Amino acid sequence: MKVLFVCRENTCRSVMAEAIFNSLSEKHRAESAGVERGEKIDENAIKTLEKCGYRVEKKYPKSLDDVNLEDFDLIVTVCDEFCVNIPGKKVIRWKIEDPKGKNLKAYERVLKFLEDKIKQLLEEIGYEGS
Repeated sequence: MKVLFVCRENTCRSVMAEAIFNSLSEKHRAESAGVERGEKIDENAIKTLEKCGYRVEKKYPKSLDDVNLEDFDLIVTVCDEFCVNIPGKKVIRWKIEDPKGKNLKAYERVLKFLEDKIKQLLEEIGYEGS
């Protein structure tokens, strides 16, 4: 299964979700994109992921225009509001706080929430991984 995580700018929450998902699953893959393309990946998101042992492969933000939506079996929005509607695709909506501009504790809280949600999602779709 291929999953696309979507947030507003693809600089923080969706990038974190992509890194966590790909670290936890050997069988399924994830990518991420934003409704709009942000300028750069949030440095505190990268620091938080690396501190918790996750590898960040993404080098720059993408927008939905940069990906082929037909490649994905599932879309997961990780916005704290209704950020996107994609007709004809299975979309799961997770309301996740935006830690951007907040202290590192907010990033750690978001990471923990994403870990829990992604582990639950992987159990639902079936996974091989650590």
